Amino acid sequence: MMSTGRVVHPVAQAAIFSPALKLLAVLATAIGLQSSVGLALSIGLALWTLLTHRARFLLLLRRVRLLILVLFVVTLLMTPGAALFPAWGLYPTEEGVALAITQLLRLIGMLAAVSLLLDTTNDRELAAGSLALLQPLAGKRQWPERAVARLLLVFHYLESSPKPRNLQDVLALAGADLSVAPEQGAPEVLELDAATLSGREIALGMLMLGGAVLGLLWGSVV
Repeated sequence: MMSTGRVVHPVAQAAIFSPALKLLAVLATAIGLQSSVGLALSIGLALWTLLTHRARFLLLLRRVRLLILVLFVVTLLMTPGAALFPAWGLYPTEEGVALAITQLLRLIGMLAAVSLLLDTTNDRELAAGSLALLQPLAGKRQWPERAVARLLLVFHYLESSPKPRNLQDVLALAGADLSVAPEQGAPEVLELDAATLSGREIALGMLMLGGAVLGLLWGSVV
C-alpha cells in the first residue's frame, strides 16, 4: 500500500538546478507572464521550447487545443469596447482582439514553461521538489509527505490504468478510490531524493520570485 504516505529520503548529489528550483522557476514565469514584458517572455519561451523540446510542447498544445480555442473565442466575443466591424454589431471589439491575443500568448508561454519542466524532470524528482517546498510550511507536521505520496500514487495510477475510450471511462477514472494503491506494482515505500532546500537554493528561489514580482509591479506603475 502507498496510502500510509511513508517516504524515505536517500542522500542525493546536489544538482545544478534542483527540482525545487525548477518548480519555483515555473511559478516565477507564471508571474512574469503577467508583467509588461510577459509577451516577449512568452514568445521567447515558445521559440526556445520549439527548438529544444518540440515533441513535449506540441503534445501539450494538442491536448489543450480545444481549451485554448474556447478561451480565445470567449475573450474575443465577450470583451466590451469599440466595435471592430460596426456593421456586424457590438462584437468583436478592438479591445477583445487585443486581450484575446495577449491571453493566447501568455497561455502558450505557460505551456512552454511546463513542457520544459516535464521534459527535464521525472515524476519522482517533481515529488521531491514539491516536498522540499512544502516542508518549511508544515513545520513538524507530516502532511507534505502524505500529499507527495498521494501525488506519486496518482502518477502511478494514470500510468497503469488503460486509456479512457469514452466519457464513462473518464468519469470512472476521475472517481477512482486512490486510498488503495493499484495492483500493478505500486511500491509500499517511496524513495525520494533528499528534500531539503539549501541556502543557495533559497537565495536563488527568492531572487527569481522577487524579480518576477518587481517586474509585475513595475509594469503596473509605468
